[in-house]
Amino acid sequence: MKKLILLFLTLFIFGCSEEKDKIEWSQNSILLLKVDYTTNKFEGGNVQQMNGDISSSDTIPIAVNYKAPGDFGNISLYYLPTNTLIFDGSIIWMGTGVIKHPKEFVPADKFALLSNPIDKPDDFMFKCIFGPSPTDYSLIWNSISKLRIVAEYLKSNKRISLFLYTPSVGIGNPKEWDWIVIMD
Repeated sequence: MKKLILLFLTLFIFGCSEEKDKIEWSQNSILLLKVDYTTNKFEGGNVQQMNGDISSSDTIPIAVNYKAPGDFGNISLYYLPTNTLIFDGSIIWMGTGVIKHPKEFVPADKFALLSNPIDKPDDFMFKCIFGPSPTDYSLIWNSISKLRIVAEYLKSNKRISLFLYTPSVGIGNPKEWDWIVIMD
C-alpha cells in the first residue's frame, strides 16, 4: 500500500510539473502576457505561431486599429509582416468589454517558473504601442520576471511591447484593466 501511495504521489508531482512545460513557442511566435493593472499580478498568457519570418526591426511591427467608444468601441492589434490578428478586445462606455482574440489565455499557474527572477531590461526595451505608458515598468516586469518562457524569449533577442487594455471607460473600473505585454 505504501508503494502504491508513493507511486501515486510521484506521478502526481511529475505530472503537474510536465503540464507547466507544455507551453510551446518557436522563433516565429508572439507571446502575449496579461498583467492586472491594479495589482500587477500575472494572470495568464497566450502563444501565437506566425506564418513566415518574424521581423527584425527594433520594435515589434504592430498596427493598432482603434475605434473610440461612443458607446461601444474596439481595439485590434495586427502583426504587420503577416497581417495576423494578435489581439482584439471590445471597449464599452459605462460597461465592460471583453477580449475576443485570443479566445483563451493559459492560466498563470500553468507557466513554468525559474528559481530566480530575470533582471529587468532597460526601460528603453519596452515600447508602449497604445495608450498611456506605465510610470514604472518594474512593477509590470516583477510579475513576469520568473517565467521560464520570458527568459527563453529574451535569450532569443525578442522585443517587448505593451499596452493598457481598458475594457471599461467613462466611469471605468481600473480593476477590470490589464497590461498586455507582447514579446516576439
